[in-house]
Amino acid sequence: MHLAGHSTREDEESLLPQMPLDEADRTRWSRWRKSLRPVSLRVIFWQCLAFMRPSFLAKRSPAEESEKLNTASRKPHSTEYLDGVRGVASLIVFILHWTHIPYPSVNSGWGYKNNTSFWLLPFVRIIYSGAAMVSVFFVVSGFVLSHRFIQRMHRQEYTELFSGLTSLTFRRAFRLFLPAFASSTMAFICAYLGIIDIPKKVDGKPFEHGLTSYLEYLDMESNPWEWTPDFSGFYNPQLWSIAVEFRGSMVVFLLIVGLAKTQTAIRLIIEGLLMIHCFGHKRWDLALFISGMSLAEIEVLLKKPKNPAARKLVNALLILSMILGLFLCGYPRDHNTQTPGYMWSKYVWPFSAYRRRYWLAIGAMLLVGPMAFLPSVQSIFLTRPARYLGRISFALYLVHGLGNRTIGKWLLEACWASIGKEGLWLYGISFTVSSLLYFPLVIWASDVFWRGIDLPSTNFARWLEKKCAAPQIAR
Repeated sequence: MHLAGHSTREDEESLLPQMPLDEADRTRWSRWRKSLRPVSLRVIFWQCLAFMRPSFLAKRSPAEESEKLNTASRKPHSTEYLDGVRGVASLIVFILHWTHIPYPSVNSGWGYKNNTSFWLLPFVRIIYSGAAMVSVFFVVSGFVLSHRFIQRMHRQEYTELFSGLTSLTFRRAFRLFLPAFASSTMAFICAYLGIIDIPKKVDGKPFEHGLTSYLEYLDMESNPWEWTPDFSGFYNPQLWSIAVEFRGSMVVFLLIVGLAKTQTAIRLIIEGLLMIHCFGHKRWDLALFISGMSLAEIEVLLKKPKNPAARKLVNALLILSMILGLFLCGYPRDHNTQTPGYMWSKYVWPFSAYRRRYWLAIGAMLLVGPMAFLPSVQSIFLTRPARYLGRISFALYLVHGLGNRTIGKWLLEACWASIGKEGLWLYGISFTVSSLLYFPLVIWASDVFWRGIDLPSTNFARWLEKKCAAPQIAR
C-alpha cells in the first residue's frame, strides 16, 4: 500500500494487485532477465523447474533473507492491511465461481422455499459472496489510489502530487490490461485446442470461434467507454471488471486533480453529492470508487478520541457498522425479496433488479470503512496467509476462471466417477475431495502467473514510462 512521501511506495496499484516490488523482487527480476541469455537446454530445463516452485518455497539469497527480516520487523504502514483484504476478497470470488455450478442453491438465501442449509445463513454465506467482494475491490481501489495524494493535499505538496499522479495514470492501463490479456490469450488457446467449451451463441447470434472473435473479445475487455457493467465474456467471463476498474481509476484521478486545492469540507461535500448522483443513475461501481476516496480523506483527518469511554463508544459503533455491512454483503442473487431477512428491500428504493448491486455496494462501504479505525480487525489481514493472498490476488482473479473450466472440472468429474454423486453425502464428499485437490493447484498457478506475468507487466510499465518521459529542462 502507501507510505506517505515514500518514493518506494509510489508504484502501488489496485484491483487485487501484488504488493509493490521490494529489493528481493528486483533481484528475482534481474535474474530472470539474465536467464534470457543463450544457455543449454539442460540449464533452461532446471531454470523452468525452479521457476515453477511456489515463491514461499523458493530458496532466498542472503540479500533476500535480510530484506525479508527487515520487512517482518518494520511496523506496518497505515493501509497495508488492505492488501490482505483484497487477497481474502479474491479468494472468496474464486470460491463462488467454484461452488455455484455444482451447488446452484448458493445463489438463493436461507429460508427460501424452506431451504434451511447452514451454508445459506446471512453471515455464513460471506465465504462465497463473490459479487459483494467485487464491490469491496472497488472501495479498496478508491481508497488505495487516492490515499497518498490526499495526504499530500493536506501537506500542500502539489508538485509531488502532480508528479506521482501523472506516473500512476500513465502506467494504469498497462498494469491492468497486460496481465488480463495474457490470461485471455491462455483461454483462447485452450478454446482453440478444444480444452474448454465455447458458447454456440452470443447475444442470440451464432458464435464463430476464431482470431477475429478473440480480437473482438480483447477489445470488449479493455473498453472503458461501454457503460454496461459486464460483457459477453466468451473466453474469460469474470474479466468484465477490468475495464470497470480502469474507468473507476480514471474518475478517481480526475477528482484528485480537480479537488486537490479545495478545502477539505468542500471535497467531502462534492464527493458525497457525486456518490448520490452515481447511485441514482445506477453507477454503483463509480459510487464505490468515490466512496473509497472519501474514506481515505476521513482516515487522514480523524484521530482516535483521547477519552477512553468515547473510544469504546466509537469502536462499538464501528463494529456494529461492520456487522451490518457483513449482513448486506450476504444479499442473495436470486429471490432476494422472498428471502427471510431481506424481504424488506422490496419496499425500499431501488424498486428494480438494481437493488442487489445497490445493497451490496452499501454493504461493502460499511464493511471496509470501519477497518481504517480498528487495528484489531486490521491485524487479521496482516497475517502471513492474508499477505500472501494479497500478493497473488490479481493473479488469482485472472487465473481461477480458466482453472475452474479445465483442471477443476476434470478433478470434479473424476471424483464423481470414482466416489459417486448419487445422494447428498456422496455428492458432498466428491465435491470436498476435488476441492482439496484443486485449491492448492490454483494457488500454485496464481503464484506462477504472478511472478511470470504480473510482475514483468509492472516492470514493463515502469520501463516504458521512463522511455516515454520528456527530458527535463535544466534550470
